[in-house]
Amino acid sequence: ESSVGVAVRRSVDLLVGLYAVVKAGGAYVPIDPDQPAERVGYVVGIADPVLVVTTSSDRVVVPAGVRVVELDTLDVSGFSDSPVGDGERRAPLRPENPAYVIFTSGSTGRPKGVAVPHEGVVNRLLWMQDRYLLASDDVVLQKTPVTFDVSVWELFWPLMVGARLVIAEPDGHHDPAYLMNAIVENDVTTMHFVPSMLAVFAAEPAVTRCMSLRRVFASGEALPAQTASRMRALLPGARIHNLYGPTEAAVDVTFHEVTGADRTVVPIGAPVWNTQVYVLDGRLRVV
Repeated sequence: ESSVGVAVRRSVDLLVGLYAVVKAGGAYVPIDPDQPAERVGYVVGIADPVLVVTTSSDRVVVPAGVRVVELDTLDVSGFSDSPVGDGERRAPLRPENPAYVIFTSGSTGRPKGVAVPHEGVVNRLLWMQDRYLLASDDVVLQKTPVTFDVSVWELFWPLMVGARLVIAEPDGHHDPAYLMNAIVENDVTTMHFVPSMLAVFAAEPAVTRCMSLRRVFASGEALPAQTASRMRALLPGARIHNLYGPTEAAVDVTFHEVTGADRTVVPIGAPVWNTQVYVLDGRLRVV
């Protein structure tokens, strides 16, 4: 149940680092190298990782005594490239062991670490594949910062089923023009937007160039019906999916595919696998 900090900007090195931690049986703790040193120090202090993985160009300042390993300078020639098994781990990897620890803003304003177990992540990924049927000719654009849990399915879902993964430039998720070019050049079929960014994206005249899109997922905020309707009109070949869920519940707990009937409000939908949803009143009583 060791945790390992991963302080790498969005890149192939980031992907390698995350997969290495998970395969070794640890829980990765994503750290944004661009965050202030105080926040990085707080996250490292609370998570207490056995080490922090970074690169020579992304290297962050961590509290004294914390071991730092640079992926791009580490000599691994003396290690076997065969799959890692329980025999090489300090203890067998179990479904209830944490896969990652993501720090949210927290209700107090101080970052709060949320540990999510392998069984929760696997349930979420298997449900997503059963529901949306990603295939080998699909292309997923990974653009969500790794400190947000949407990045989990972006990083693991496509490679789990043999689809292609395209990794956006570190700051590319802020630039609609960059995103459009990335979609067109790589024939991206599947991607995610925070609704406010989806509205900005949908307002771009050139969005109709993105004809390869088949699945557009939205979560993190309420999805305005007007934004969803505009996307459906501009890209009739793409289906718009509204997802909802807290970080504590392995990314999402409900889903809804937008239809023409969603003119004023887009529902959050029905529960994903192995999940129950309750509607409560102001006194937390079941309605």
